Amino acid sequence: IPCLSNLSPSHTPFSTLLNLIPCLSNLSPSHTPFSTLLLLIPCLSNLSHFTSIELVKSRPTHLLVFLQHVILQFDCSSLLCYLHADLFKNLSTKETKKQFVEFYNSFLDKSAVSILRVQIPHNVSFELDRTRPDLLSEEQQRKFVQDVQLAQAPEIILILSPIPFIPIPLYLPLSSSSVLLSSISVDEGVLLPEGVLPGLSLSGPTPQQEEQDPRLLELEQDPPNWREHTPPDTLKDLSKKETKRQEVINELFATEHAHVRMLSVLQTVFWKPLEREELMTATELATIFPSLDEIIDMHYAFYEHLKKLRQHNFIVKAIGTTLLNRFGGTEGEWFQKLTSRFCSHQTWALEQLKMRQKKDPRFNSFILEAESRPQCRRLQLKDIIPTEMQRLTKYPLLLENIAKCTEDTLEKESIQQSAECCRKILNHVNEEVKQMENLLTLKDYQRRLDTSGLKPSNELYLEYKYLDLAQRRMIYEGPLTWRVTKEKTLEVQCVLLGDLLVLLQKQDDKMVLKCQSKSNIAVQEGKQMLSPIIKLDSAFLREVATDRKAFYVIFTWDSGAQIYELVAQSVGERKNWTDVIKMAVDELKKTGPPSDLKRGNSILTGGGGNPYTLITF
Repeated sequence: IPCLSNLSPSHTPFSTLLNLIPCLSNLSPSHTPFSTLLLLIPCLSNLSHFTSIELVKSRPTHLLVFLQHVILQFDCSSLLCYLHADLFKNLSTKETKKQFVEFYNSFLDKSAVSILRVQIPHNVSFELDRTRPDLLSEEQQRKFVQDVQLAQAPEIILILSPIPFIPIPLYLPLSSSSVLLSSISVDEGVLLPEGVLPGLSLSGPTPQQEEQDPRLLELEQDPPNWREHTPPDTLKDLSKKETKRQEVINELFATEHAHVRMLSVLQTVFWKPLEREELMTATELATIFPSLDEIIDMHYAFYEHLKKLRQHNFIVKAIGTTLLNRFGGTEGEWFQKLTSRFCSHQTWALEQLKMRQKKDPRFNSFILEAESRPQCRRLQLKDIIPTEMQRLTKYPLLLENIAKCTEDTLEKESIQQSAECCRKILNHVNEEVKQMENLLTLKDYQRRLDTSGLKPSNELYLEYKYLDLAQRRMIYEGPLTWRVTKEKTLEVQCVLLGDLLVLLQKQDDKMVLKCQSKSNIAVQEGKQMLSPIIKLDSAFLREVATDRKAFYVIFTWDSGAQIYELVAQSVGERKNWTDVIKMAVDELKKTGPPSDLKRGNSILTGGGGNPYTLITF
């Protein structure tokens, strides 16, 4: 393009350059294929110049059009960072220090709100977390710029790869002024052959390329809205109720698309890189993200079935059968099993990840870097993991709204039946989540349990010194006040198990089981001690006439009885306690004492399938 020959590229605004190309002025840039731009500018007809970024850089016209293509179609941060890094090759020491701070603020600063932040190698990220960028030596600054630039190369190759008829290059030709790649250590000491990009090999694709599943590329694009693709005449013929129905169906489709995309982020941004970087083992990851692959496949299949329903003018006529096939029958049962397994582990998984981030700086650096990637959409890992549970809560509401707008009786019944299946799945998953959280609570109490306070009663100590709370089922727990006498009260954490009511006292980090006495004489003689463990098979309740927030638990045996006065924090909480204790007592009378191993491992499988061991990292 001759009109560009006398311009100074570094001082010419990008908009000015575009205006100088008449053939582009009337195009819609965001909808013009890259191949069209090439055809409109004859001097770009040699597509071989787009086989590497180095070749593109050497030709200003090609670089101009390539920049337009990237800015309008992709996240341009990697390309801009790569080009910015080139500036350092010819800078003086003083200019390097000044430019590095600008480079850091634009592309590397994790605390800044910048749309240009890029993926940073772990060694660079780790050092920048400890040292201010302006305090680094010039040698370190240049080294970090080179490492960051090389880290962007695979992303640029992925952008180059969709250009028509251009094979993905396996190397970048380096100019004589470039630093030899063989002298640069990438990813903690792995040396690369001269001319080969980090993460690339001549015999296979990059890990990033492996992750670019065609369906992931589709999911990164927002789904089409039905109104924009439905013929105007068809829209006019729809009734108000049918229009509302199509809107809700479109919402179901669009939100399912977004959900599959977010689940894929867990897989491609976190799981696979964590395993590849050997930051977590396959076993640990299978416990943090149980059944994730299968869950993604199920949701994607559902999304594809919804997409097929929109093929005729984007108007969905019948959807009931598709919904029943997903949420009812054996498919619904399998869906329930997998989602229960995944959701029930999320509280534990979040806690384990939090602990690992505190203990392992390299792991923490990886998580922060992964969370900064555009795919996460400014969400942290702790926000992404619960999305499956959140999705389950939305299905019944969406399906009920579709049913309300459906005229056909049989179709309406199918949709309502699907909504009911969704509610059953949600209730089951909620119960599994609750049971897992209870198990984790019991494991925590067991870890801190101190039974030495039972020693004044030799009989109690022998019976309960090896008590394992985690082998029992917890029904309810909460703080209560134990009135031992009028003058002596204790704050206790009361835990209702399937066959026991346990009164734990918090002392520092310990949960203490301690016998109590109503007199000093009883303590000395070890008689009439009040046990902190009440067996429910011989217990019943009575009200306290003088205090509406209190209740009596009366424990009886052949030779006597013991009375416990417990006080809740409110009248409503007292009612909750008496209701759940009565229910537990009645259940115990019907079924007999539970087996100690009744809740052993079943909860870890999420209702079936291969058991997962809860690993402490």
